[in-house]
Amino acid sequence: MSYPPPVHGREETMRRGFLWTAAIGVCLVGCAQFSLQTKTPAERFPPERTTLESGLVRIVTFEGEEGLRASLEERRAELGVPAVSVAVLRDGEIHWAGAYGSDVDESTLFQAASLSKTVAAAGLITLANERGVSLDDDLSGDLPADLIATINPGGIPLTLRKLLSHTNGAAVSGFPGYPAGSAVPTTQEVVLGAGPTNTDPVLISPNPDGERRYSGGGYTIAQLWAETVTGETFPALMQRLVLEPVGMPRSTFSQAVPGGYPDDNMARAYDREGSPVESGWHIYPEMAAAGLWTTPTEFLTFIGALMAALDGDESRGIDPAVAQVMVIPVASDYGLGIGAAPKGDTIRLSHSGSNRGFRCNFMAYPDRNDAVITMTNASVGWAMVGDVGRTANTTYGWPMVEMPIYTRAEVTEGELDAFTGQYRGEGSDQVLFTLSVEGDTLKAAVFNGSEFTLVKIGEATFIDPNDGEEAVFAADEDGRMVATSGGARYVRL
Repeated sequence: MSYPPPVHGREETMRRGFLWTAAIGVCLVGCAQFSLQTKTPAERFPPERTTLESGLVRIVTFEGEEGLRASLEERRAELGVPAVSVAVLRDGEIHWAGAYGSDVDESTLFQAASLSKTVAAAGLITLANERGVSLDDDLSGDLPADLIATINPGGIPLTLRKLLSHTNGAAVSGFPGYPAGSAVPTTQEVVLGAGPTNTDPVLISPNPDGERRYSGGGYTIAQLWAETVTGETFPALMQRLVLEPVGMPRSTFSQAVPGGYPDDNMARAYDREGSPVESGWHIYPEMAAAGLWTTPTEFLTFIGALMAALDGDESRGIDPAVAQVMVIPVASDYGLGIGAAPKGDTIRLSHSGSNRGFRCNFMAYPDRNDAVITMTNASVGWAMVGDVGRTANTTYGWPMVEMPIYTRAEVTEGELDAFTGQYRGEGSDQVLFTLSVEGDTLKAAVFNGSEFTLVKIGEATFIDPNDGEEAVFAADEDGRMVATSGGARYVRL
């Protein structure tokens, strides 16, 4: 029973089921396109691709419905996702790539959202090495003194290791972006919460326990540092340090993309209602946190280079020293710009992303040189992302959590009425979602326009069939109805 926050970064607080996706690819996009164009039909469509496209594994399976699997196209239509782009890496080579929907192909650019952090982290660490800066050096002296006095009056050291691992106590989880044509703040204005900025200042608070507090704001401070010490724009820096060396010719951090859709083959973003996002997509001056435009194949080019570097191979454009430090967990199975979690006898690298009208996720297994990425251009794309990744897990035999089989509980007439109404987060006055009855389920309308469904699976226990989040309802000591989900409590007004 998850609800998406109104800013970028939703993946860190909700939809844990989508962390079951897996695997990605590697090769220059031109090379990949040539390979796909010259192979025979059988080579272009390996059996694993056919298996995945013909029957997706959903995160929630109910008893008696185990064999019910929708095709990728059926699921896309059911969810209302205009476009999906997928790529798979196997044994270090692109196994296949496919695009589904109108006006897209394998070279269509999508916003990578928080997957930007993984690429940006590689660039920022490379820059630090280039300039002889330690990941544990305090960067405060390189930034304007008045800015530091405003956001960090306590004088807490600002280090790349902490900023890139979300452990520096930086505020602002994520960003809503700006419609094209509107006033867009500078990086410094974003950090200060000044000018036309639509988010709060990135204030620094003590974090003595070194806990991970997801912060796109921390990445924006790191972006400001990079721009300040070099005098280069962030897109130019990333082009020089990562995109060009790795071989990602269509990818860019620039928010002033030349031309426009469909001239430059860029996916339009769609909201929860299936309507195009105003101006086609939002602009993100918070480029390190959310500003990368890329294709699945090109992003896998980067991931392939990263995994090669972990084996000591620097020929693909990433220094092995950079790769090694990125995947060392700092807190909560998160390294620098990338999730790095034990999975059975191996490690799984991952990150998910959520921009206005874009949802995406990747996972990779360095010991196998296998990976998968799914990118969608819809705010309802989470379920699609999860289904594709989960099916890739089962198809390729990658490690994954065993999925339980749920039983639909009987619903008596009128019993669901006891749970309807408006709910707010505990300790907050903001209404987060409203529950109403729809047949034998509860339907939630979220404050930001999204929706989710709850199916009864036990006494006052429900599950969201699209993300696997369970919710348990009970009255508290004051007689208020409280829904508990994922460790959070939501109180009915």
